[in-house]
Amino acid sequence: MKIKVPFVLLVIILAVMVGVSACGRAVPTPDTAALEAAEAKLAEAETVAKNAQATAEAAQANAAVSQQEIADAKADAEAALQEAEAAKADAEAAMADETPTESIPEPEKILIGNPIALSGPNAQGAMLSQIPPYDLWAEEINADGGIYVKEYDKKIPVEIIRYDDTSDIGTSLQLTEKLILEDQVHFLFPPWGTAFNFAIAPLVTQYQMPVMGCTVSSKQLISEAYKFPYFFTMLNQAPTQGAGLVEVAKELGIKTAAVIHHTDLHGIEFAGEVVPQLSAAGIDVILYKTFPVNASDLSQLLREVQAADVDALLAFSYPPETFLMTGQMQEIGLNPKLFYATVGVAFPAYRDAFGAENVEGIMGTGAWNPNIPVEGAREFFDKHVEMFGAEPDRWASAACYASAQVLGQAIELAGTLDPVAVKDTMAAGEFETVLGTVRFENQFNTIYPGQVGQWQNGEFEILAPLEQRTAEPIYPKPAWVQK
Repeated sequence: MKIKVPFVLLVIILAVMVGVSACGRAVPTPDTAALEAAEAKLAEAETVAKNAQATAEAAQANAAVSQQEIADAKADAEAALQEAEAAKADAEAAMADETPTESIPEPEKILIGNPIALSGPNAQGAMLSQIPPYDLWAEEINADGGIYVKEYDKKIPVEIIRYDDTSDIGTSLQLTEKLILEDQVHFLFPPWGTAFNFAIAPLVTQYQMPVMGCTVSSKQLISEAYKFPYFFTMLNQAPTQGAGLVEVAKELGIKTAAVIHHTDLHGIEFAGEVVPQLSAAGIDVILYKTFPVNASDLSQLLREVQAADVDALLAFSYPPETFLMTGQMQEIGLNPKLFYATVGVAFPAYRDAFGAENVEGIMGTGAWNPNIPVEGAREFFDKHVEMFGAEPDRWASAACYASAQVLGQAIELAGTLDPVAVKDTMAAGEFETVLGTVRFENQFNTIYPGQVGQWQNGEFEILAPLEQRTAEPIYPKPAWVQK
């Protein structure tokens, strides 16, 4: 038998509906008062709903109303709660929209830190191949008003903050951290040399600061790059350079070789890469010896090479050692058919120190020259000469300038100075540079104009790879010209 709903229950349900209507109205101007009112309505609706539910349950117990009528009353109460909660959420969202956000101050300059050797044995390489390209790039950027940063809708000039790491790895690490934490630079240019770059890779990853090494060649770094996602490498590496060297040696009919290297990571890895390839190519390594980093005398070792009477002398060395051994080779009359050394040969200062006629036919790592078919290559060369009164080197100078070009383009593409966003842009993008179109795979640049160069008539010509060769090899190396 159906029993009519008691009048008091109808009144309660009507009250719930009125509450819903009141809570569901749009809040004209969300503010603190609106939020408090919404919360009060919610509390009121909850009370009304609870009373309605209690009355309905009591009515059910007394068999005063039907099950359907009870369900209808509960549904109305739940709807009232949902609308009240929605009104509260709308009020809170409106309040959040109107809360003033703290504006990001516009930087007057984009600060770029550079811990690098201004003194000590690394200073020669740093001052010849790395510092000038950075400074030239900064000068050009600022002459154009700076780098456009969409986040601020303006161009912002750059400033390089540079400290002397004194050619000491511990000092370099301390200065890197100082630049990040105390000077609060936006970005970093790296120090000079393989071991120094390898040392800062974990640190810049820890602080999420993207860095592009342009004077680092490390097989170990290739295998461990995944550990350091914020460290990129612009320079070509030992595996491709070693393959290019062996390709040229085999082409020229080299039968025997002496391999010497310093005990720094660069020499250890490079020689370790090349020696097995020489053996595989049928070239007999007669002598394989090491010497200390920054050795002051190599004459005894060079006399051992002379006694071995090999076709080729391959040296994996840094600039002071390269200059030293070249001078001592002249002194003792050691003149192999092929003489190749790594860091320093591509320096114009090397050519100028010994004379173009004496470096004729000497090979080295690289290679880049202003005559390659890349837009901006000749312009970079000419501006470098104009600004510094000296030519850029034919290997790392272009890589360092290109790394600065990539940084500037990445900032513009990312539209922000956020280092994480800029790192992601670098990892995914393509960039036009004096090396060509740079693209990174596993943080390593995929292109380089040449792997092996040779001084010919005052220019460092590209010998390998063959498809990018700018001149045919001179072989055998001409005799030293005694002054």
